[in-house]
Amino acid sequence: MHIPQAQTIDEVVYLLDAVLIRTRRERSRLGYFAALYRRVTLRVKEGIQKGEFEDGARMEKFDVIFANRYLEATYQYWNGVKPTRAWQLAFAACRDWNPVVLQHLLMGMNAHINLDLGISAALTSPGSDLPSGL
Repeated sequence: MHIPQAQTIDEVVYLLDAVLIRTRRERSRLGYFAALYRRVTLRVKEGIQKGEFEDGARMEKFDVIFANRYLEATYQYWNGVKPTRAWQLAFAACRDWNPVVLQHLLMGMNAHINLDLGISAALTSPGSDLPSGL
């Protein structure tokens, strides 16, 4: 099983576009979170370009690591491999037409923020890389 991994924010957007193409074709609610995530990613890219972050290169590194966790979970799900439990629950809900769009978005946000965010931050800036005295 090949799971694409982005190296830049532009590659993240490209891979999110691929997710959106597939979810549209399959009429899958999995695309709701992907569409929101694409918009957020483009805003982060814009913020980096405008110098809105203290360290644009570190922010891009974080964004890519963070996005790759979501993309990995998505491709695992599509290939019959169990992603993390948080993503399993979010993806399982996409098969059910009862939750409203906002509920689908919140389930994806829960998995991504409450699990992936901390892991991605630790991988981007391990404790040994942080300035002392903070």
